[in-house]
Amino acid sequence: MSFVAKLYQDDRSAERHPVLLDGTLRNARAEPQDVVIEDLSATGFRTAKTAGIAVGDVITLGIFGIGLRSASVQRESDGQHGCQFFVPLNASELNFALAGLAPPEPARLHGTAPVQQDGVHAAQQAEWKLSPRMQVAAITAAGVLPWLGFGLIWRLF
Repeated sequence: MSFVAKLYQDDRSAERHPVLLDGTLRNARAEPQDVVIEDLSATGFRTAKTAGIAVGDVITLGIFGIGLRSASVQRESDGQHGCQFFVPLNASELNFALAGLAPPEPARLHGTAPVQQDGVHAAQQAEWKLSPRMQVAAITAAGVLPWLGFGLIWRLF
């Protein structure tokens, strides 16, 4: 009786970050496909299953601000692909990719109660805003005053 063992390096110990990052994945034939990266670590990523990609394929992933990174498809399960980078992301690349992950401030609708944020009311953090009439007046003045200035200069010379 004999046993066959497959040895491979599976470094899945890197800290994973749940993300929603847009990327461009290219298969071995360099056909681009837009993907959403759902999980990112220094050593790899997870994305929804992509047509034309199978376990063992070598792919290239483009991430904004990081550039192109080659990876191999390690697993396919539950409609998702798990991929491992050949060259791991360094700390600054990973931080750059994760920098845009802070959720945006919630938009406050007119007449709603202020939202409590870290012990400080959102109303105290609100920016100073012009009324709609003042906004129209400011836009009109910004459009008309330069022309009046040019006309005055034209008359003087």
